[in-house]
Amino acid sequence: MVLLLLAGSAPAWALDCVLLQSSALKPYEEARQGFEKAWLSQHFLGPKSISGNSVTQVLLSEQQAANIFSLKKQLQAARLVVAIGDQALEFVKEMREVPVVYLLAPSATTLAKNFIGIEMRIQPSRQLAAINKALPKVRSIGVLYNPSQSGQWVQEALLSPVGSVQTLLFKKFDSQTNVPGALQELVGKVDAYWLLPDPQLTAPQVLGTLLEFSMKNRVPIISFSEKYLAQGAAVAVTFDTIDMGAQAAELGAQVSRDGLGGDIPALTPPRKVRVVSNPTVLERLGVPSAPPGIDATYTPEGGR
Repeated sequence: MVLLLLAGSAPAWALDCVLLQSSALKPYEEARQGFEKAWLSQHFLGPKSISGNSVTQVLLSEQQAANIFSLKKQLQAARLVVAIGDQALEFVKEMREVPVVYLLAPSATTLAKNFIGIEMRIQPSRQLAAINKALPKVRSIGVLYNPSQSGQWVQEALLSPVGSVQTLLFKKFDSQTNVPGALQELVGKVDAYWLLPDPQLTAPQVLGTLLEFSMKNRVPIISFSEKYLAQGAAVAVTFDTIDMGAQAAELGAQVSRDGLGGDIPALTPPRKVRVVSNPTVLERLGVPSAPPGIDATYTPEGGR
């Protein structure tokens, strides 16, 4: 049974699992739905197990200041806390006794041993495999990167099997002013451009330069997030938020059965890659895509 409750509406001792959601943003909602569905299917056995499948959901953005103290007491009394989003994780990061499973929290840093997270990073090899399946005609991919921001990622990518992709052409840049010159070095040499999650590259002015390069040279942009599809990216290789919620449910059930430690790592990669295309952009650029490699298509209304 899933319970939808606000802080203060149930005695602290009655709470087994509390799902603390930062806000009602679509990715968080999808993760919650995935969690709740998977949580209901879990079996809780063993001396460390919680008593059942009940979930108390708390939407942090709707909590009044007067409820904060009561909410913190409830969280401290819970058997398991699931934090969705940066704000939720920030709210519970001082907890030490209660196991916490967190997800969709890109700002997460080093945390105490009672925290178990699903990272927001897909290994380059998995991304390349998804690109190869979705855009089988792409043979060369260009990437701008700042060594201090993405140096390790680049090294992993260079060591990854790339399927039909024959060339990964990496160009360093030190500041936003270097981007136009670095892009010019890619002209005529690449079939696609791979956008990395670097704040300098996703700044509005720089992103505009990248999109201009894409359209002028008929080079599709492969993004790490669906939100850039609305701005002109052709494909996004990202994680499946619904499945991440289900993954969090399975991790939480394992913790409730076996306790912390053991075979549960502090940080687990997302297990499913999701590829979303912008068919309008692909058609405009004349880039063929393979339907079996596309999980969903972008529409201006944000539908799936």
